[in-house]
Amino acid sequence: MFKKLKILISDKFHAGRSFSSGGCRKYEARLEDYLQGNLKSNYDSDLNDHLRRCGDCRAALENSRMGGELLRDAWKPAGEARGAFVAGVMAKIREEEMRAESPAAFWNPLEFLASRLSLTAATVLFALSVYMVGFAPRRPPTLSPSARTELNAADFPQPPGDPESNEEVLQSLVERNYGR
Repeated sequence: MFKKLKILISDKFHAGRSFSSGGCRKYEARLEDYLQGNLKSNYDSDLNDHLRRCGDCRAALENSRMGGELLRDAWKPAGEARGAFVAGVMAKIREEEMRAESPAAFWNPLEFLASRLSLTAATVLFALSVYMVGFAPRRPPTLSPSARTELNAADFPQPPGDPESNEEVLQSLVERNYGR
């Protein structure tokens, strides 16, 4: 974490200007260990001497220290939640629980399924309509009956003929069980 912060601050701090002395890069690599207190005593004295002489490295160290403190402060909890906030959240939780336990909650998944099913059916119907309009084979046009001008006797239904004799009438009644 400190390494990324050090690189960001160091790059911003040293961008566009040269170091006051050529040895700053050597000490800059040890700044993270110095911030965490992990330096050996012989390296620590060298870095302290350099920091007393080099204002750029002192400023970079101070910026890194301040950035670390800001990050640690940001990770701390802000404090207890206010009573109105807690009451509002708890009311919403109770409302959701009551809604989930109500008899109407049974229908929620079915309503969702029905809406998806109707959307799918509408999509399929639309796709079939597009196919029928654009890609279906063309049928030859047929002439409607009103377009014909000539009529003949076969166009009209013929009534059944009259029976020739009374025996024929009686025979038809027997066949139809009217004479029981």
